[in-house]
Amino acid sequence: MRPPFVMGIDLGTEGCKVAIYGLDGELVIERAKSYPIYRPRIDWAEQDPMDWWRAVVECLREVLRKIRAEDVEAVSITSQREAFVPLDVEGNILTRSIIWLDRRTLRQASMVKMKLTTARILEITGLPIEHIYSALRLLWLKEEMPHVFNRIHKILFCKDFIAYKLTGEMATDYSMASRTMLLDIRKMEWSEELCEDMGIPISILPQLMNSCDVVGEVTAEASSATGLRKGIPVIIGGGDRPCEALGAGAIAEGYINIGTGTGTCFEVPLKEPRPDPKARFPMCIHVVPRTWEYEITVNATGGSLRWFRDVFCEKEVEEASRKGKSPYELMVSMATKISPGADGLFYYPYLWGARAPKFNPMAKGVFIGITHGHTKAHFIRAILEGIALQYAEVFEILEEMKVEVRRITMTGGEARSELWNIIKASVLRREIAVPRIIAATSLGAAILAAIGAKLHSSIEKATEEMVHIAKVYKPDPALSKVYQEIYKRYREIYSILEGSFRLLNPLT
Repeated sequence: MRPPFVMGIDLGTEGCKVAIYGLDGELVIERAKSYPIYRPRIDWAEQDPMDWWRAVVECLREVLRKIRAEDVEAVSITSQREAFVPLDVEGNILTRSIIWLDRRTLRQASMVKMKLTTARILEITGLPIEHIYSALRLLWLKEEMPHVFNRIHKILFCKDFIAYKLTGEMATDYSMASRTMLLDIRKMEWSEELCEDMGIPISILPQLMNSCDVVGEVTAEASSATGLRKGIPVIIGGGDRPCEALGAGAIAEGYINIGTGTGTCFEVPLKEPRPDPKARFPMCIHVVPRTWEYEITVNATGGSLRWFRDVFCEKEVEEASRKGKSPYELMVSMATKISPGADGLFYYPYLWGARAPKFNPMAKGVFIGITHGHTKAHFIRAILEGIALQYAEVFEILEEMKVEVRRITMTGGEARSELWNIIKASVLRREIAVPRIIAATSLGAAILAAIGAKLHSSIEKATEEMVHIAKVYKPDPALSKVYQEIYKRYREIYSILEGSFRLLNPLT
């Protein structure tokens, strides 16, 4: 592969990945490092920003031992959102970052609901009032750690802290800002009204930029620490979900990406801001200019298969280890031998409550229809089908909201499974395209790097050159017909189960 190359740095919840791509979107090399989550109390989850930086430095040094630093023309960064780093006037970290897994801000969310109402927040920010957003973390610091809050000069979000370490510049992009609950999504600026109402100084919020803008150049100090060439441009980048959508080519309304993992996020680009009036789907700003995005979360999708593996598939895990295979490969192979519908066994994947499509926090995971004739393979098949049936109901909601669907891509771990892709395409009665790079988040960041460094002339040109579809899964007409009948029964059974969830939560 010939240079020039571009680099995407991806800071997730559990670790960092640094990936280098050619301008044709081919992966050259990647390295990953994990970092800890600190849990000083129940329901708390924090990270040390210097752990992020140390992981980035290690990954950069490793890849740059394999690739000449002179061949890397630009760097961009993507990361988890909502988490921020409070910095004092000298740029010192004041406390660890409260990440999205943390639930300490439930009280602050309730207070904001009473004072400002969900409708008002939704109208300005596109977001429902939820405890995960950055504004609530700031309010918690203000109330519980005023000695920290009063010393804040600027907050920087996860990727922006890394950009600061590389360049010395403080800024963020619109996609990250739109997950704070403080950004006016129509004016594309920090909301003075909300900052005043919440008592948050607008001065501590960083400068706003487009995701493909150059935030600065690698400093001599950062070059010495990382091995990156001094002076190369660092593009500000964007949030992980919008970058994943970009890395899958979902850059305009009608192009939907289904990003899978422990949970699934439907990334739905919009050509204009249209907050969900029922406050079910948060709406943020895409990394694509003048584009917005619904983000629709389905809980415990890949997480259901992992839970079943950990609890019931010790034999398959051992066999996979001996054969040098993934245990999921063996599990899915077992499911191929089971007929559609798993002989009447249904699975509802509500292991930590239901978000889309049911929005029921009291819901529990359910297998129903178990008989003496069902085997482990039936349960695995039921999980694969239960997840696909959740996806079908999400698309029904999108149709109700008049969202156009022209193409569906799928990224993340679930996209590796041939059987699961066929089941989903047949349940949805739509084609599903799987890109060559299914870990699309770092590719999205690399695309932004290429545009910011003017190595590609536009988002459209960059995705045309760098995003490639590996395979398209078409619905099987006979299978689709079977699943249509199963889907009707699946929804009817849920309506009966719903009452039992209340009985299983007597203290709520």
